[in-house]
Amino acid sequence: MKFLKIALISVSLPLSVFAERLIYPEGNIALSSKTGNALEQVSAQMGLGLDANSFELKETKQSLLGNHYYYQQVLNGHEVEGAQVVVSIDSQGKILKVYNNQVKAESKMQLAAIPMISEQMALDLAWSHLKVTGELLDLPTAELVYNTDLKLVYKITISSSAPFGHFVVQMDATNGEVLAIEDAALPRMKRATAPVVNLKGKALFNSLSSAVKAYEQKHPKNFLVNEINFVNGTAQVFDPNPVVTLGRTDLENDSDASVFLQAYKNEDLKDISFVNGVYSLKGPKVTLIDFENPYVEPSNSSDGSWIHDRGNEAFNDAMTYLHIDRSIRYIESMGFTGSRSVFPRTLEVDANGVNGDDNSHYIPSSRRLAFGHGCVDDNEDADVILHELGHAIQHHINSSWRGGDTGAMGEGFGDYWAASYSVTTENGNTGNINWVFKWDGHNACWGGRKLNAFSPVYNSMRSYSAHSQVDGGISDELWSTPIFQAFLELYGNGVSRGDIDKIILEAHFGLGSGIKMPEMAKSIVKAAKALFPNQDYDQVYLKHFKKQKIL
Repeated sequence: MKFLKIALISVSLPLSVFAERLIYPEGNIALSSKTGNALEQVSAQMGLGLDANSFELKETKQSLLGNHYYYQQVLNGHEVEGAQVVVSIDSQGKILKVYNNQVKAESKMQLAAIPMISEQMALDLAWSHLKVTGELLDLPTAELVYNTDLKLVYKITISSSAPFGHFVVQMDATNGEVLAIEDAALPRMKRATAPVVNLKGKALFNSLSSAVKAYEQKHPKNFLVNEINFVNGTAQVFDPNPVVTLGRTDLENDSDASVFLQAYKNEDLKDISFVNGVYSLKGPKVTLIDFENPYVEPSNSSDGSWIHDRGNEAFNDAMTYLHIDRSIRYIESMGFTGSRSVFPRTLEVDANGVNGDDNSHYIPSSRRLAFGHGCVDDNEDADVILHELGHAIQHHINSSWRGGDTGAMGEGFGDYWAASYSVTTENGNTGNINWVFKWDGHNACWGGRKLNAFSPVYNSMRSYSAHSQVDGGISDELWSTPIFQAFLELYGNGVSRGDIDKIILEAHFGLGSGIKMPEMAKSIVKAAKALFPNQDYDQVYLKHFKKQKIL
């Protein structure tokens, strides 16, 4: 094995992170000038003691309340994973908040020669370590960063069909040792098997480079079509699902087909693609593609209509397109358009993927969604579709949405996003209003989840990952319960769904990685007061967060 010897500054240091990361200024504090380093000005104005020279401005986002500047901490030219300072400033130059996740190094740095494997070598080692026998589902990537222990590592992403998963491999950049492997896709429920399975049998490709070449031939970067027109079509769908529409909790996957007839609704499919006489579910908001096993191309139509019953793949396709497209347009109706857009580009979705499992997931590395089938097909229930879209919303607003309590909050927010829509549909405010996945779950398929788990209380001494057990419920419900119960109270008092969700979405801006529930809750309370200063919406959220000791 060859090594490249590169002169770098080697750091072996204890870490300390600011205890109070989410900081709101007392009184009106504005930038001292419109020129110069904004981070340096904010640090001086608020006494943060930041070394502005060790940060690089990575991106700028705009929301309803202002602009958000995301600064990444850099060491020796490489990012320090999760180490960011995010500065939020309103249109008048007033500082709204600062999220300070700086890593403080308190030791002497020395110049040293570090043996470092090459990027291609790291990719090849990861490929070999995973024992990949299938094909690639996306192009692999490798990024050289300092991890949270200030160890120089490669973060490698490899998505493969066998073993099936969207893997992130952390590898020591000095010797090629694999430090950690995880399937980074975010499933709606806990997977039944371990993420990596050592498979036997002959591999399709003898090297990563040959697998990459095959992927690029199958998925060319550029392709030409004669002409694309966006037109409206029609679909027969459930909205949100037959349990809500019919008010029947006794439905099962094998219930007689005639039972579902009154649950079907005809809806417009907006801005679908029309090319060479063929209508396809490809639009400016969402595009159906096929990237995961089972490999089934999305359905198309010769007349722009998707009039099918459940059990037909085309029905699932139409359900997926309609509910994602409608939800993204709903986000835009709140003012998140143009430079404030949450989804500036179309969202790619596989309506029949996840290796055929009865599960669905969001994939942060590619920003794609995929839905599985089995028992009740996941995309027969708008709750599942909108839950997965919830993950996409969070990761598009905050590309560093990881660590801390983000696992549980991601699942809880997805449940909230689904259930708060369901409440507003016909018959949605009757029956088991605090259930989510009312059709896909709460039956013989699986137990589903609820949004009134009042027993769990927050413990600041632990972190809350997705689907983990807590006293009186699971971690997802610890977060979904207060935000959904606040929604029910506000909505019941006549506040529009759009105004409530403005608060929730706005609160996600201006935050970095490693967020804990109290920080997210504080951001929601502050966003409620900033957006609606003459209302008591903030007190409603505060009350519900206090009930479960999050605040």
